[in-house]
Amino acid sequence: MIRPTRFPLTFRHFAIYCLIPSPLMPGRTSLQIATARILQGGIVALLALSQCFLVSCSFPAAALEDGADVRTVRPGVVYRFIRDSRGPWQIHVVEADLRAQGLYVETVHARDSVYGLEETSSMAKRIDRPGARVVAAMNADFFEKTGETVNNQVQSGTIIRALVPVYAADGEYRGIRSQVGFLRDGHPFIERCVFEGEILCRGGGRAAITGVNVVRSRTDLVLFNHYAGIVAFGDSSHGSLSAYRFRSLGRAADTVIAYLSARVLMPDSVRIPAEDLVLASFRSTHLFDSLGVTVGDTVRFVLRFRPSPGPIRSLAGGIPRLVKDGESMVGTSGFLEGASEEFSSKRHPRSGIGFSADNTRVFFIVVDGRQRFSAGMTLPEFADLMIRLGVAQGLNLDGGGSSTLVVDQAVVNSPSDPSGERPVGNAMVLVGPDWTGGGAHGE
Repeated sequence: MIRPTRFPLTFRHFAIYCLIPSPLMPGRTSLQIATARILQGGIVALLALSQCFLVSCSFPAAALEDGADVRTVRPGVVYRFIRDSRGPWQIHVVEADLRAQGLYVETVHARDSVYGLEETSSMAKRIDRPGARVVAAMNADFFEKTGETVNNQVQSGTIIRALVPVYAADGEYRGIRSQVGFLRDGHPFIERCVFEGEILCRGGGRAAITGVNVVRSRTDLVLFNHYAGIVAFGDSSHGSLSAYRFRSLGRAADTVIAYLSARVLMPDSVRIPAEDLVLASFRSTHLFDSLGVTVGDTVRFVLRFRPSPGPIRSLAGGIPRLVKDGESMVGTSGFLEGASEEFSSKRHPRSGIGFSADNTRVFFIVVDGRQRFSAGMTLPEFADLMIRLGVAQGLNLDGGGSSTLVVDQAVVNSPSDPSGERPVGNAMVLVGPDWTGGGAHGE
């Protein structure tokens, strides 16, 4: 693992030492003279670069067995490539200062569909646009063969997937795992978020919405949006009893205002436009009659997750949570969140996301694995790495052949699948404004 440095001497301290005359001699020592000559002509630039690293990155002092390469991607964003033969490990870290102007973290789903699969690098290129450049991207949640992620997802404030919570006899929910989220003000958090939805009607009628773009049982009232793709209402797989189409009029915080535009004929395959919502009842053909809703009526959809410290901009899942308040979660009660012990104890390629104690810095971390030059990490090793990099809150994401890190539109790690980069269900992306200082968008 990464050991503490023996000599916590910064470049600035060393340069000052070399330039101050010795009190025991009228001139400088030979070491000082030789060092000063080496530094001559480049000291100003190097001091500026040192200061840039200290402000925008602030990596804790660490002595790596083999060393590291560090480059500034843009102001406030640093990419670090670490080599350590003790694993052996190849470690890739993007650290971003969320206080830097215009930087924020977003999620993106493959093919813009709940059922899509797409390479992380492809998603990064697809959503990159003037004014909102993808600085870095990393694979995110675990997923099914269909591309459905195993946990909730929010993109730009819109819910792509909200799982139907399963409650036990004691009233506690089951099957909900850790998720990482970012509020609209950039504040990051890690919680086991549970979806809560409701339709509120003018006449006072109301009903609980159990999920978004997902069906778990015949008792559900599910809201579908354009991320659902083509939905076959009334077929044997959904078995919906009634469905109604709504046209969105706008959104305020966690509430969408819409009006009822039509009833969906049964059975009917529907591609939902971006401005439409479809509410499908799997419990009663008379639900909408009981709510007193008719075509043209305006309703409110209240869609939120708890716990949440505020309005969510982006949200994605992973398992398990590795670091809480700067301490490893390994070995604590319920640590694995349903994952197997073998998943934790064997070395695999790993992807993870974390942020600093003051919530100002976010880390995208990928460890190569299943290759001669990099064995991958166990979850205890990965948690320890996060802490040594300065992570106070950290979450493990999908790993193995899915582990991919993209910086400035180039894959910088070595994916373990023989075929190369693996298509995945969704990704986390670091987005920033246009920058003319070099790199992919500055040349």
